[in-house]
Amino acid sequence: MARFASPVTAAIVCKNEAELIGECLDSVDFCAEIVVVDSGSTDGTIEIVERYRAEGFPIKLIRQDWLGYARQKQFALDHATQPWRLVIDADEQVDGELKAAIVATIEADDPKFSAWYIRRCDWLTGYGHAHRWVLHNRILRLLRAGKTRIDPDSTMHEAYFVDGARGMIKRGLLLHMRDLTIEDDVARANRYSTDKSAVQRAQGRKASAFRLFLSPPFTFFKFYLLKRYFLCGQPGFIYAMMMMFYSFLTEAKSYRASLVGSQKPS
Repeated sequence: MARFASPVTAAIVCKNEAELIGECLDSVDFCAEIVVVDSGSTDGTIEIVERYRAEGFPIKLIRQDWLGYARQKQFALDHATQPWRLVIDADEQVDGELKAAIVATIEADDPKFSAWYIRRCDWLTGYGHAHRWVLHNRILRLLRAGKTRIDPDSTMHEAYFVDGARGMIKRGLLLHMRDLTIEDDVARANRYSTDKSAVQRAQGRKASAFRLFLSPPFTFFKFYLLKRYFLCGQPGFIYAMMMMFYSFLTEAKSYRASLVGSQKPS
């Protein structure tokens, strides 16, 4: 596969990702353009990106203060010039099979498809990347220029407006490389559940005792059994439990928010 030959812009937003940004850049060496938007790194990330650019990587480096999750990614996409855009985080890597699949998808260029889902494989501390038979998360990451935009009101994971059909790339994986401690995982679950609860309330969803009692255990069942994280042993059990905890926090925060103004301490 020729380096830097595919008509794809890899769009990366980052801050203080010196530990992982190099491997991320290596994994998108098939892209004709790499847009890196940095929001104030102080750990050597910029120097690493500059070194890759000096080595011939087609990098466009832009400094931009943080605009919010969705708007920062859209800012990166707005500076892309290739017909296709690959949205990738600094802690992710495109594996070899996915590279080939992306290139084949673009070369086929079916005009009815404007965006493609990619499977992402998480890293589990104590196990490594999840078992190949796990049902990995599907995320929309390969976008046709002029046919997709990120919803600016997305607060956790970017949501897209897509003019056209969405397809699924079934071969290869986007490898998530972040090795989180339990403390980091709990903090992330707390932060994301606050955002998700707020979004749900803004959309008019009411707190429900049914969801409060049943959503957490169902979430565990879905990840541990239906998505087969039991194949990953104890790390898979911990992963499913953390997803259950995230579900519980979301529903509990929605319930507590519904009580605001209705009760006062005696």
